[in-house]
Amino acid sequence: MTSAGRGAEMISVVRDAADPADEPGAFDRKVAEVLEVEAGMLHEKSERLLATGSVSVERPAGMLNASLRPPRWWRPGVLRERAVREDDHTLTSVVPLGRRMDAASVLSQITLQLAVSVAWLDE
Repeated sequence: MTSAGRGAEMISVVRDAADPADEPGAFDRKVAEVLEVEAGMLHEKSERLLATGSVSVERPAGMLNASLRPPRWWRPGVLRERAVREDDHTLTSVVPLGRRMDAASVLSQITLQLAVSVAWLDE
């Protein structure tokens, strides 16, 4: 794989087989809803993460902490997230960011990853 292809990471969420929310596409719809309803908060948190390197998102169901090492021309970046729900379930992710990604692409990736984690918290 070339370094240019290292900008996207697939996230999968493992669920209990008996979970009624396992309807095909249910989680995708939840992420889309979060992206729409929480657009302002997601944009603000993404900008802050890009500017400061860390951010927290508190939700009624739990807490999300994210840190960022932005990509540079000489090294790739990495977005790390850890979410903990009130029921003690955790979600961790490490998303590589290609060294050739521009600031707008990094911001879009951060926003999407935060939305996925917030959707998981709110499930």
